[in-house]
Amino acid sequence: MGKKKGIQISPARFRVIYQEIKDGSEPGLRFYILVAVSTLIAGFGLMANSTAVVIGAMLVAPLMTPIFGMSLALIRGNSDLLGKSIRAEIAGVVASIIMGYLLGILAPVVEVTPEMLARTAPNLFDLLVAVLAGFAGSYAMVDEKISPALPGVAIATAIVPPLANCGLCFALGSYIGGIGSFLLFFANFLSVLLVASITFTVFGLARRFETISKKDIIKRFGLAFVSFCIVAIFLTDALYKMASDKRLELNIRSVLTSEVSAMPSTSMDKMSYEVDDDDKLYVLAKFHSSKPLSPIKVKAIENRLAEKTGVPTELIIRCVLARDISAVGSTSQVIPQTLDGMFISDQLQHPIVRMTNMSEKVIRDYLAPRFGVNLVDVEILDFEQSFGIFATIIGIRDLSKTEVNEIEQALRGVLEKKNLKLLIRQVKFDLHTKDGTVHYEWFPMDHLLSDEHKAVNTKAKQFLENQFDEYEDLFLVNINTSVIEGMHYFLLELAGNRYFSAEEVVDIEQKVSALIGKPVQIYAWSRPEVVATADGYASYESTVRDFFSKRRETYKQEIKKIIDMMQ
Repeated sequence: MGKKKGIQISPARFRVIYQEIKDGSEPGLRFYILVAVSTLIAGFGLMANSTAVVIGAMLVAPLMTPIFGMSLALIRGNSDLLGKSIRAEIAGVVASIIMGYLLGILAPVVEVTPEMLARTAPNLFDLLVAVLAGFAGSYAMVDEKISPALPGVAIATAIVPPLANCGLCFALGSYIGGIGSFLLFFANFLSVLLVASITFTVFGLARRFETISKKDIIKRFGLAFVSFCIVAIFLTDALYKMASDKRLELNIRSVLTSEVSAMPSTSMDKMSYEVDDDDKLYVLAKFHSSKPLSPIKVKAIENRLAEKTGVPTELIIRCVLARDISAVGSTSQVIPQTLDGMFISDQLQHPIVRMTNMSEKVIRDYLAPRFGVNLVDVEILDFEQSFGIFATIIGIRDLSKTEVNEIEQALRGVLEKKNLKLLIRQVKFDLHTKDGTVHYEWFPMDHLLSDEHKAVNTKAKQFLENQFDEYEDLFLVNINTSVIEGMHYFLLELAGNRYFSAEEVVDIEQKVSALIGKPVQIYAWSRPEVVATADGYASYESTVRDFFSKRRETYKQEIKKIIDMMQ
């Protein structure tokens, strides 16, 4: 061999390289032990989804050296080394797949992991990595100064993990995944074989090509080169499909993220999609929202997805009811954690979300010092000619016209919307105690009363109940009591076919005051409603109680049937 300074190696170095490759290509006991161990390590790492363990398997795997042996044998025409290297590589590949298959069969539980999935769909990037790693490995072999770096090269070119994954896929019945894993190994094998052959030739390990005919060169490398081109074309197509799929995913995520940004107290947790044989797109998105989305809203998002992707789309949104609450109410400031560790954003980008949060704070601050009402939800109604706010309020009393007007004026000032209109949906509920319905103005505060006042109230209520038992056309439905600065107040809820007159109120006040020895003021709230029967008049409440008592057992059975059918 002629020597060219700076690129070709010395004869002594050639003999060392040749002997290392030859020894590493011997399919002996040591070789099979390392194949078995590396495959088991790779299999456990794949099943445990541990990248570190998989890297350990790459360091132990001995299958890279026989590929170098084939490269060196092809460029030198050494049939003995070529035969040994091919036998070693084939035996190692078969053994590795069998070990992976047995591991998958014998393992108690095998769940598909991201590490396994990553090796079932190779693309052109994997081929390019293999080409670069093949060059690095062969260069490290010929350069004695960096030869110890060869284990690092083995990490870059995955030989054993795809074979172990192939066996695991076959054990799980996933034959397409197994074929994809083997294709990844085959792409790596061809890349290392061809690139190592070129590298060894450049560094002077080959015989002089003047003594080799073109026909021999084609015979030696033609099959490998054609196979490499076929695999490259296949992986390029796979990369194109992967890129198209990624663009589709980005388009879907872009539309969903845009829509979520305009929904207060709403965030997207995750999203999955698939395209069927008829090119119809199905999307399942999981939202965290303070309330379920309406079918109309889902349809609007579905139409946007179809417009963005250009294919028929069916969208399903799984709503998980949740709301982020801060000290001032609900918030949309929570974002996915960034690289600097932050998960709170002061920038509410979408104006609808920003105005919703501002409106909620205005209304909540207004209601905070007021008794008996609480804000539930706020929605923005943005029309072409006007701007509205729809607020849902729950409480034990109705808001007055004055209160509604004050809230509206406050909102106009904060949001700077002069034409703003406030619409309030009031959900009112009643309070009940053992004595009946309690009106919020008469909310019982018995814990603040002395024992004397409690006894006076009880005595007065018993007297009033006895008094109204004597009326045939009026019925005492409920009594609310209160004591303010020693004065006893009574609100009597009366039902009947007439009103309780002022003269009757004065008369009964005098009787109660004389009985308890305290000043008394009575309010008689007459409701002109009565149920007439053959036996006379009765209140609606007493009639319902009497009617229900007669059908109690039947009602229980029928209601139980209805509940069972609903479950």
